[in-house]
Amino acid sequence: MVTKLKNKILNHQKLWEVLEKIVLIIFILIFILSFAILNNIDTLYSNNNQINVMQRALSAAKKNLEHINKAESMSNDTSWITYELWLNECARIGNSYVYDNTNSLKLLSEKSQDELDKISMFVKIVKEEKIYNNLVKFIVIDKSKNTFLTNDINNIEFIKNNLKLFSEENGELYKYISNKGKWYNLAYTSEGAPAHTSYQGANVENPSNFVEAYWFPKDYTYLVENEAVLKSILNKVKEDYENIIRSNNTNIVNVKSYLTKNKISMLTYLIMIILLLLTLYSLGKERICDGIKQSYIVKITQAISDWFESRSAFFKIAVFVLSTSFVLFILAVLILSYNLPYELAIICILCILFYLVAILPKIIKFSKYIDEIANGIDTITSGDLDYFIEEKGDKSLSRLAHNINKLNKGFKVSIEDQIKNEKLKSELVANVSHDLKTPLTSIINYTDILLRENISAEEKKECLNVLNRKSLKLKTLIEDLFEISKINSGKVELNRSSVDVIELVGQSIAEYSDLEIYNNKNLTFIFKPFTKKIDMNLDGKKMSRVFENLINNALKYSLENTRVFVEIEDLKKGIKISFKNVSSTALDFNKEEIFERFTRGDKSRNSNIDGSGLGLAIAKSIVELHGGRMYIDFDGDMFKVIIEL
Repeated sequence: MVTKLKNKILNHQKLWEVLEKIVLIIFILIFILSFAILNNIDTLYSNNNQINVMQRALSAAKKNLEHINKAESMSNDTSWITYELWLNECARIGNSYVYDNTNSLKLLSEKSQDELDKISMFVKIVKEEKIYNNLVKFIVIDKSKNTFLTNDINNIEFIKNNLKLFSEENGELYKYISNKGKWYNLAYTSEGAPAHTSYQGANVENPSNFVEAYWFPKDYTYLVENEAVLKSILNKVKEDYENIIRSNNTNIVNVKSYLTKNKISMLTYLIMIILLLLTLYSLGKERICDGIKQSYIVKITQAISDWFESRSAFFKIAVFVLSTSFVLFILAVLILSYNLPYELAIICILCILFYLVAILPKIIKFSKYIDEIANGIDTITSGDLDYFIEEKGDKSLSRLAHNINKLNKGFKVSIEDQIKNEKLKSELVANVSHDLKTPLTSIINYTDILLRENISAEEKKECLNVLNRKSLKLKTLIEDLFEISKINSGKVELNRSSVDVIELVGQSIAEYSDLEIYNNKNLTFIFKPFTKKIDMNLDGKKMSRVFENLINNALKYSLENTRVFVEIEDLKKGIKISFKNVSSTALDFNKEEIFERFTRGDKSRNSNIDGSGLGLAIAKSIVELHGGRMYIDFDGDMFKVIIEL
């Protein structure tokens, strides 16, 4: 049954056509659902944290309530009074009482100390007929008048004697209060006093002029006269803890319920994503690509973009200016209109977002591209003919950049041809003279010897051999000259075909294995390819010339009784062929100059090593004709030639 249903779905052509048309909508749905899952994960994490916090608060509240209930059963126990509880339920009341009965501390500057002492004797902190005197002790000092008010009546004389010390932030008042109080609040400005933030009547003028200290006596013992206030605080604390427990229990249940709903939602979204992904997988890459291309959204967007790109520069600038002005107007409306209707505000925000996403990037690209073209023209006119203005983006500007590059390329080719021709002529005249002079001189000299009548047959034969060698050398030199000239003029065409590079290199090495120089130097060639066969589309004849030149170069310049390594390595986009030999001479020349025509490893050009200095230049030119690159490297006396194809 399942197989039959599956086959029916797979063979339903109409269904696949519909799915193909809405493939972009499927991608949008996957994105929205993925975002929803991420949001749910974040919510789940937040909910778990909330539950943990509430459970910790619940545990602490239960523990405190248990302690309060235990303390309630012991009528004379005050250990349940914590600092926060004392500060909120006692110190703030004491502080408020002081402000109410001293006209917000103005009384301290209006009365003498003797008068204040009398007031101190009868201070009675009362609220709702409950007395707080035993639970809250205080000292308030007026630093400017050097006066104070306190309900610590047993130590009035001691306070008088140390009033100046207590007025300063030197720790003396702290020592006094901390020795006397279990809990305490000390402030060298009234802004730090317990009632300052919660009591509306705390309008103290120049609060930095006052020092206030409040404390719960260490030596306090349960007194019957305080039973009412203590029971009141105890009941309030119990009620607060019970409310906290009730509230946290309710909140935990609600959050857990919301957590379950979130998990179900997330699972639903996940199943939907899996179904949508399976749909995409079933459609296949080709249908998905076709669906995206044929999507109405893409078609309309592309049509509008193409239409806009094909408009004139004046039209684009006009659109940019008008759209910018419109967005600035909308921003002004949003800023100045405090009571803008919600719907209109949403439309304004959407217009701004559209401008930021669709219009502003085009303005920036258009402006930057104009600058790039202008800077490119400046660079080209200053003499940098290799500079290329990137052809991108706006069609009208891209067409302008293309035409400038085309003109620059034609001008550059023309100049390069002229420079090449002039340089080639100069090099032919300046450099070829030295390499032609030696064989020509030998030919002339031996020809003169042959013209003499009194030479023996053996001498004649020796002269003819020398003439033959020198003529062949001269012929090779002239052929190399024409070869490099032809390559550099760009008139060489490659006859490409499938060539086995390993076989080609092996043949080139074998051809030189019976040369006299090979045997005399006792050289050993070690060939290391990474595989048995490498087929590439090359001109076999010309690449054979490259390998022969490099092998010949290694034979000439290698140290006797050494090895020449030829290695082929695999690259991501081709191969790398390395020729390595130990040089018999010091490698004291420039790496780039060695590729110049008529440049040799022996700068004097007078060594016994034959060569015109054209071998590496020809090899490099042939490699570059194949789209590859050739370069050299040194490692001590190790000379390396590397070809990348």
